[in-house]
Amino acid sequence: MDYSDTVIAQTSGEKVLFFHAPWCPQCNAIEKDILAQGLPEDLTVIKVDYDSNQDLRQKYGVTLQTTFVKIDDQGEFKDKYVAYNEPTFDAVKRDFL
Repeated sequence: MDYSDTVIAQTSGEKVLFFHAPWCPQCNAIEKDILAQGLPEDLTVIKVDYDSNQDLRQKYGVTLQTTFVKIDDQGEFKDKYVAYNEPTFDAVKRDFL
């Protein structure tokens, strides 16, 4: 699901922002994994364009694409994980979810 100003309020369950850049091979590999494997039923991954969302990057302390940020229902920070060195959804699930 792509990020919008209303998507956080419109989704239930656990929410994770995925800071993605279309030019990033690691981001594209992770996205391909997510699409191939699917998501756990209670998880929503919200894809945030790394280049055009500087305010969100600053809010959550994101300095590198491939960063995943867990947020609560109000969009407040809970935790983050950078998948740059092991760009697979399996690594994200194992080390973060």
